[in-house]
Amino acid sequence: MTKYERHPAPEKLLLQITTETVNLLALDGPENTKAAELPEVGVGLIAKAWGLPQEDLEASMALIQRQKELIGTSEAAMPDDKLLEPYDGGMIAELVWGLFETAVRLENAEDRKTIHQLALMLADILDFDDWIAKCGPESTDK
Repeated sequence: MTKYERHPAPEKLLLQITTETVNLLALDGPENTKAAELPEVGVGLIAKAWGLPQEDLEASMALIQRQKELIGTSEAAMPDDKLLEPYDGGMIAELVWGLFETAVRLENAEDRKTIHQLALMLADILDFDDWIAKCGPESTDK
């Protein structure tokens, strides 16, 4: 049984959002790089909220920048087994919860709003509502 963290480590959260940003850049191609802007901003806000070392932020930003340079090629900045890692409902809940915990640590209302928008975006992209409908209390598929 997979154990989910109620309070995911900030470093794990940073890696997840970095990976999702790289995913968007790798999958959407040059015409859709706008979709990656929100998670890219989120990477910086996660580091800021949790006081993560500058090196962690720089490593994430370098990975994102590397993927931007690879747009239009068949290459990716991360190995395939890391890029399209499937999320189950518990993993999505952990990610969204981590983003909400991040938001409350930020002093600026606009920064909090950005993290909230990121949480909603990822819940949508990762089909959290579908998982809830499939596995929720009214489901017969238990």
